[in-house]
Amino acid sequence: MQFDHDLQSSYADLFLQLREMFLSFEALHEIQNAKQTSYKDSDGMAIVLMRVRDDGVRLIFARGAELEETFPFLLGEGKIVRHVIIRSMEDVKNIPIREMIGESLVLAMEHREMRKMRKNIL
Repeated sequence: MQFDHDLQSSYADLFLQLREMFLSFEALHEIQNAKQTSYKDSDGMAIVLMRVRDDGVRLIFARGAELEETFPFLLGEGKIVRHVIIRSMEDVKNIPIREMIGESLVLAMEHREMRKMRKNIL
């Protein structure tokens, strides 16, 4: 499991601090798998994924492209996801991670409602 590897990394303390932050959101549930630790909402929609890399803890926001306008420091150019690399507790203090999670939860809810509306219309 990637979770076990992340706990053995040089960023283990940072990984655990971020994990604690994510689990403080009542709406988020942790899923551990072979590639990353995921945090999903109660309907199973991915909100944020976390994995330790050589350069820090990578937080991948599942609907990150939609967060880009509000949080322009997000990295990536894919159609859907964006990420940020956390290297220290100073980054945790300076990067609005909680706000990004909150906005991601709202986006997931909006996406779910739009699917319901489309289904009812079509």
